[in-house]
Amino acid sequence: MAACVQTESFAKCYGSVVAVSGLTMSVQEGEVFGLLGPNGAGKSTTLYALCGLIPPTSGTISLFGKDLRRNFLDVSARIGVMVERPSFYNHLSAKRNLQLLARLSRKEVTVDRALDRVGLLHLGGRKVGAMSHGMRQRLGLAQALLTEPDLLILDEPTGGMDVESTQEILKLLRFLADEAKVTIIFSSHMLHEVETLCDRIAIMNQGRLLACEETDRLISYDTSQADVLIDAPEAAAKRLKEQPWVQSVSVLPGRVRVVLNGGSVHQLTTFLIGAGYRISGVLPKRRTLQDYFVKVLHS
Repeated sequence: MAACVQTESFAKCYGSVVAVSGLTMSVQEGEVFGLLGPNGAGKSTTLYALCGLIPPTSGTISLFGKDLRRNFLDVSARIGVMVERPSFYNHLSAKRNLQLLARLSRKEVTVDRALDRVGLLHLGGRKVGAMSHGMRQRLGLAQALLTEPDLLILDEPTGGMDVESTQEILKLLRFLADEAKVTIIFSSHMLHEVETLCDRIAIMNQGRLLACEETDRLISYDTSQADVLIDAPEAAAKRLKEQPWVQSVSVLPGRVRVVLNGGSVHQLTTFLIGAGYRISGVLPKRRTLQDYFVKVLHS
């Protein structure tokens, strides 16, 4: 699979302030790439640079195999962008705003299709000034999708949306990546959104890339800890505490939480069944993106 986005030792400085330092990363065609980090980590600066809105202080940025600065006009025509809070003419309707943007793009685009994709077709005649923040966010995404881009760069695209709207947008983005092979770079403070949507996740802090991993490798199960749904949790806990392969046991309503010390879940369940307890379920601990995020930031 070819790289859609490639940075090599990208750095951006504002005087003595280093916003991004030595960033080297690659995003593959058709991939949904998540960018995470605390405030001030350099995420927005990186996204602005990928859009061509700010020039690198040093290093290079390539999109579709072409240097961004040397081929900006060719490359930018293939990009859809939504960064920060999208701006529109409040006195004009949603549809009229997009029609003006369509004329500026000098491409054959269908405004109604973009509105329909984000669930705003029935509100195309409403003035933007009368729209809620969540609706404006949807309109910002419609603007990014207007020219049928090959690359989407999105910074907090679901900010201000309700749960149902957020799920619809995430579903749309996943469809675009899977079916239309659109490459998406996605930044959000909502870790569950990144966990749900992204194929790979990069974590930045203080302008540097700390980690980059496939989401499936991060979201897994830790079999050294498990909740066992059992008929007599207090009695079972006493027996388990005597075993050398058990590190700790906690009693919870209808279950015991066991942290193993070299033992396995199979050994645990075999012991409890052999001791006469009835087990109705075993739930290994699920590793989450939040666990990984916190670990990376503090390592």
